[in-house]
Amino acid sequence: MRAHSTLTRRLMASTMPLALLFSLGPASGQADPLIGRNYNAYGLPGAIDTPTAEMLPDATIGATLSYSDLARRNTLIFQALPRLTVALRYGRFDINPDGDGVLTPDERRGYIWDRSFDLRYQFMDENPGGWRPAMAIGLQDFMGTGFYSSEYIVATKTINPRLRVSAGLGWGRLASSGSIGSIGDRGGPDEDTGGKPNVDQWFRGDVAPFASVTWQATDKLSLSAEYSGDDYACETGDADNCAREIWVGDKEGLSNNINLGASYQMGDNYQLGAYLLGGKQFGVQFSVAMDPRQAPFPSGLEKAPAPVRPRPAPSADPDGWSGAWSADPTAQPAIQKALGDALSKEGQTLESMALDANRAEVRIRNNRYIQQAEAVGRTARLMTRALPPSVETFVITSSEDGVPTSSVTLRRSDVERLENTEAGQIANVAVVSSADPRPGNLVLNRDEFPRFRWALKPYFSTSLFDPDEPFRYELGAEAVMEYELTPGLVLAGSVRQRVVGSTKQEGPGGLDPDEYEALDTDYDANGVPRVRSDNRMYSGNKSPSIPRLTLAYYAKPTETVYTRLTVGLLERSFGGVSAEALWYPTNSPLALGAEINKVKKRDFRDAFSFRDYEVTTGHVSAYYEFQNGIAAQLDVGKYLAGDKGATLTVSRQFANGWRVGAWVTKTDMSEEDFGEGSFDKGVSISIPLGWGTGDPSLRRVGGDIRSLSRDGGSRLRVDGRLYDKVRDSQSGQLYQGWGRFWR
Repeated sequence: MRAHSTLTRRLMASTMPLALLFSLGPASGQADPLIGRNYNAYGLPGAIDTPTAEMLPDATIGATLSYSDLARRNTLIFQALPRLTVALRYGRFDINPDGDGVLTPDERRGYIWDRSFDLRYQFMDENPGGWRPAMAIGLQDFMGTGFYSSEYIVATKTINPRLRVSAGLGWGRLASSGSIGSIGDRGGPDEDTGGKPNVDQWFRGDVAPFASVTWQATDKLSLSAEYSGDDYACETGDADNCAREIWVGDKEGLSNNINLGASYQMGDNYQLGAYLLGGKQFGVQFSVAMDPRQAPFPSGLEKAPAPVRPRPAPSADPDGWSGAWSADPTAQPAIQKALGDALSKEGQTLESMALDANRAEVRIRNNRYIQQAEAVGRTARLMTRALPPSVETFVITSSEDGVPTSSVTLRRSDVERLENTEAGQIANVAVVSSADPRPGNLVLNRDEFPRFRWALKPYFSTSLFDPDEPFRYELGAEAVMEYELTPGLVLAGSVRQRVVGSTKQEGPGGLDPDEYEALDTDYDANGVPRVRSDNRMYSGNKSPSIPRLTLAYYAKPTETVYTRLTVGLLERSFGGVSAEALWYPTNSPLALGAEINKVKKRDFRDAFSFRDYEVTTGHVSAYYEFQNGIAAQLDVGKYLAGDKGATLTVSRQFANGWRVGAWVTKTDMSEEDFGEGSFDKGVSISIPLGWGTGDPSLRRVGGDIRSLSRDGGSRLRVDGRLYDKVRDSQSGQLYQGWGRFWR
């Protein structure tokens, strides 16, 4: 019980910053946050080095590249909520040998690359007509080595439309000079495995003031001046004030604490800046930012849908209105074929249909539109054109891999009456419910099954954050295929052929592949199973590889329960059996799931051979949909390396399909066994391809940004997990995208 409590406390401390993403929503009754105009050298709204209390427009995603002789910083930034800004930074620092005569790889290179994370929350609004400024609190580089570690409280006031001033108190890096007092002992950067929140350092140690003023000289040019407590002690060789001597550089020191800068706005999305630090060091930076909700083609380039066809008067079609047509055995097959052909042109598959004199249910698979509501709306229009006039009730059921998810029930008269109104009006009369898994009168569309699809496309994979080589890539061709024998039973796989890339096959620590295979072990020196740390042994192969080859069966035993069984080569590193069940009522923000996997490690070269390591893993999961497109997921269970713990994932999805998220995993694996990073964490970005092209498509680009692959906290990567498959057609996502119902 004590061990469990310890793990729980560690998980809470580790995930606290992520929890802010959904616990600190926009407070009701507050004014809009103060919006910043410029990015500082850390990639956040600010002057040059110092922060301000400004935010970015909600949902903004941006990146900043900053370079000077003292620092190189690459920052990704996301305005997760109107008042909460998060950032991921990758900085390079010059280092010197420690003089012990043994050169580490870092010392031989003369530099290291280090990751850092920031959070900023604006807790007070500015009163434009009064004295009250906007105020924010921030954590800078709050976990890991803490080289940039700092905390601050800052206030910003708009003096006039072109002039803003900011002032605050900083700890850590922002108080390396000019201290006006001290709160306890802060300590130095983490010299061990890093990667964990430095809670014992937050708002401790010396505290110093900082201040800045920014003048918007023209609509595009802004000028800034600041007083900063950061004197770059480590970079400039001030060993007395640098907490880690090996990071002491030999750059020219600063003359004072005054920094000057200028920023020039180029269009809506780009900003170029230059700055002078302490009267000595010159730097430049480039920033790009975008609002993912604003697409290059806001309305899309898809063909307009067919208009609703009003029913004729009863006198014009008495048989159609009476329902006499339903007695003709040839009527439904003819109607089903005509509707199926029309839906196919709209990118939908008509899987099955139930039809009587007054009611029609169609089960469709959306193959084109990122918002399921658009597929439902286009289907409703086509039903008015294909069905006899006596059919008043439309039931449009969404299907995923042959499994019905949600049903939208509409009155035909409402569809006819509300076609030219706002989508919100049809939403008010629509009924969304969990789909009946087995209605008795459904007729399968035999023209669609079995169905075979394949494609040949390029693939591009990357590896980030390796100190030896921060960016590795591999480019090649991939053939993918899917054969659906019957609804819910799917055979799928892919074959890859590498063409070019810097990624090469090698063992952990750069060991030669043949030498590593000769070791004939799947464990490291500490006895930890190598489930991810030897991933490069699966890369760089010149011969074709088979990343995945699976047979999956999806089912829905009740209205609210989904199941999946997958067997085969589940991912590039493991093969075996994976089973999952999910309880997810259509109108519930809560879903619960369970998964169990029996897997064995795959051979590095032979696609159909296996190594000795095998493991049984499993998780129980809870999913919750908050407002504003925010969702949280908690997985608790056993991971591939045999460690036990939990993963917390937080994401935000926008109406156009953009999705940004972050996760942390903490298990009972010790920090020593886990290695650098202490525990697993990262961020993910998923961008709908249609957002940039204007053409509707379900394809996405993006991926995960994470630390080096470690063995602790590693979960099986199996395609087709139920929550991701079902979520887009449940009521929460349907209503979020309902604005496209009439598209």
